[in-house]
Amino acid sequence: MAHESWEAVWARVRAGQHAVVIGAGPLPPAPQDLSMLHVHCAETNAQGGVMAAVQRHLERLLGDALSPAELGSGPAGLGVRHRLLDDLPGPSLAAQLVEACNRLADHRPGHLGLLVEAIDAADSASVRTLAQMLQPPGWLRLPLLVTVRSTPQGAVAELVYLLCHEADTAAVFDMPVETAPEEAASPYAWRDLPPEVLRVLRAGAVIGTTFEATLVARLLDEPVGVVLERLQWAVDAGVPLVDRGEGRFVVAPATISALQCHLTPSLLSFWHARLGELLRERSASVVQTPRPAPVAPYRDVDAADLQEDVPPQPPLERYAALFAPTPQTWPAEPLPSLGTMAPTPAAGAPRQRDGWARPTADVPGNPTRAAAHLQAAGRAEEAVAQYLAAIREVAAHGDTHRAYALTEQALQLLDTLPPSRGRTMLHAQLWLERGRLQWHGMLAGAPFTLQDALVSVETATTALPPDAPAVVRGDCAAVSAGICYDLGDMGALHRALAVLTACSQRLMQAHEPHLAARLLNDQAAIYVRLGDPGRATHFLAQSRALFEGVLRQDPHDRVAMEELAETDHLLARLPLHAPLRAGCEAESIAVGLEHARAAAQAYEPLGQHHHLARVWETMGRLALQGGQLAQAQEHLTAAHTLQQQLGDVTGLARSTAALADLCLRAGQWEEAMALLAASMELNVTKGSPIGLAFNRRALHTLAQASAQAPGADEARWRSALQEIEGRLVQAESLFGRMALPGEYGNDVAGLAARSMA
Repeated sequence: MAHESWEAVWARVRAGQHAVVIGAGPLPPAPQDLSMLHVHCAETNAQGGVMAAVQRHLERLLGDALSPAELGSGPAGLGVRHRLLDDLPGPSLAAQLVEACNRLADHRPGHLGLLVEAIDAADSASVRTLAQMLQPPGWLRLPLLVTVRSTPQGAVAELVYLLCHEADTAAVFDMPVETAPEEAASPYAWRDLPPEVLRVLRAGAVIGTTFEATLVARLLDEPVGVVLERLQWAVDAGVPLVDRGEGRFVVAPATISALQCHLTPSLLSFWHARLGELLRERSASVVQTPRPAPVAPYRDVDAADLQEDVPPQPPLERYAALFAPTPQTWPAEPLPSLGTMAPTPAAGAPRQRDGWARPTADVPGNPTRAAAHLQAAGRAEEAVAQYLAAIREVAAHGDTHRAYALTEQALQLLDTLPPSRGRTMLHAQLWLERGRLQWHGMLAGAPFTLQDALVSVETATTALPPDAPAVVRGDCAAVSAGICYDLGDMGALHRALAVLTACSQRLMQAHEPHLAARLLNDQAAIYVRLGDPGRATHFLAQSRALFEGVLRQDPHDRVAMEELAETDHLLARLPLHAPLRAGCEAESIAVGLEHARAAAQAYEPLGQHHHLARVWETMGRLALQGGQLAQAQEHLTAAHTLQQQLGDVTGLARSTAALADLCLRAGQWEEAMALLAASMELNVTKGSPIGLAFNRRALHTLAQASAQAPGADEARWRSALQEIEGRLVQAESLFGRMALPGEYGNDVAGLAARSMA
């Protein structure tokens, strides 16, 4: 390739512009003034996906994880009760990556770039994620250099077109194809190598074209230093082996074939099985959550001023009586009693239940790779189980496209197995994850529908054997109810209640009161949506009483702490969602604030600062509803400050909307509009359609209040609102327009209505 051509490529990177190189062979080293985050797609596909490799690079440079750290303790993730808190799925992987890349671009402009080599070797999910990062023009500010080994086709061609023609910020460079030295190497006399060197090379070849010396050492039960020395001997002998640094080596496919051609099938199968077990062992270690250590408040947030001593909670029967009665539109049924539940296990009794033990976040491993090796070893059912673990892990990082692709791949593999109980359980769990992905993906802008998600979860529920684990049944019920909650019509809401009630009864009969209790908050959320806060309070009271009993026996039970805090938060928010009896407004708000303080005191030592900020926001909204403007400003400002420090763009959109409402109550129109405009800018920067949805809600509040503006300023306010509306419409045209929970009432079509970019 021409030296001048590569100089032109590097010049574009320095200028902060994207570029595509087609037909490139081995890349030359980047100039000394440029640092490139280099990801080779052909090498990283088997490592968990190309974009996962990009994520690891960014996390190493930035020193923190990109995905939200607080994923919750339950297996269900986002549930009905979280919808009552206005929670939605976390940011997509594309949004997380763009935000991190832009932080680096701002840190060292003109000196950093992202190099994605051989994009035509990437998995389709990674290509789609990269396209999402590029689709809104100007969103990705870190210069991107993409290389394509041959003529772009299919999704890669669409990506190149998007990069060059729609974004209009990239240039295409056609380079002559050069053959990599390792590909051109003549067949090597492998049998002339010392046996111990050949053993290491063959073990690496079984791992793949890219392998880590540490994994080879585990496979062969050898010290890592010994493995590295033998790889050095191989390089000295002329073996075409590329060292990528950090103990990671690359061999060409032709070399892999040469190394494996004399391996006996039995040894090859043994090594694949051993690798699958090692990677499974490292990725699926499960431990009981340790006792949480106190976490200091974030800087600039005086938590002591916000968390006074919490007085004893008043009887919740009195709280329920503060809400206005509503017409009942469903058959009367007796309310369940806590006394019908099985007794709580005694202190010190084993509590290692499914759904209560959580995977350790810092255990290394890769379930996707474990699945591939187990599949190669002919252990298909174990491979599917690892695919299931991989789906959950990938989905937790916001990579919906890759998680969905893994689900389809696992279902296809499962179809090759004969009937068995294990196969039946995996089939149900995969369909459950498929439905969850469709539900969360639809809420986050992916092209799924709620009906698709409901069909998948129904398939999972039907497939469950009679003796299915209680946690799986509870998970199916929670996801099914959540989808029905978002469908929103009366039939769907009644169906959600029926599903949750039946599952709760079955769990109590199975002596799983804790799992049954976790569905009580979901039932309460649906009764709030149905307009019956009295029944909702009854279910929340049962939940609170049960987990208080658990904590009396084990004060360090983290799950019980989280459940109790969430229950208090839900109780605190009831006055924001339900009509109050005339004359009882002040008392209901006071009780709500007491529950909010209890929730805040629980979240602080747990270190769950995202939830803590949400509670402070709730406290601010309650104070605002009660006309206590000074307290409202104190709580909302604290929430806003903490959310800024956390980078919680969705939380910022919510707290900013509340602050804008506060400014309106105080007659500070310009401040309210400035807050809304700043929040919109932040959401555009971070690519958050959820945040933009909260902005639209705040804009609607501003527009309604504009009629009360001073007459002399009416024209100016209307003009300012029209300008904000125009900017919001432009942002929604890029990232999509979403609806928030309950925004369209019972209009099912309205919830899914959004204009996709």
